[in-house]
Amino acid sequence: MMDFSSVTLHPEFPQKVWVIVEQPRNEPDRYSYDPVSKSFYRRAYKSVAYARGFSGVYGWVGGSGIPPEPHHDVFLFTNQSPSFGDILAGYICGVFIRQNNDHKFIAVDDEIRSVMVTADLSSLQTNLYDEMLRLYPRIDDGEGWHNAEIAFSHLLKNPLHD
Repeated sequence: MMDFSSVTLHPEFPQKVWVIVEQPRNEPDRYSYDPVSKSFYRRAYKSVAYARGFSGVYGWVGGSGIPPEPHHDVFLFTNQSPSFGDILAGYICGVFIRQNNDHKFIAVDDEIRSVMVTADLSSLQTNLYDEMLRLYPRIDDGEGWHNAEIAFSHLLKNPLHD
């Protein structure tokens, strides 16, 4: 059983975060975390990230809350193959702002960050940038991708971090 209540924000938050893996890479089924049983379970539907060709992992920012309570969702570009509940470090590069306020953050791990000029969407390799854009092919009014500075401001205005 996994208890994530002891995970705190990364010491370099908001630039760097702990990513708790909820959706491993190359996993076609959608998984979620159940805080009562402290385990991950298969959902009845498919993973949107997998269907849209996202090669990394999906999860939430450790220390920002635990699903289904308020928390921050994050897509992490990584070449690693972590399992459910593994905790990886990620550099926040940007955010997809959504009308429903369920914003999705983008991060990269140490290996990918090491070849970037800066930890920002503008420095993502072209293939990763294109992959990111496929996550949300339809962008409604008031929605869109934003850089790291905007992402930091959204992470910091969460009441959990005041």
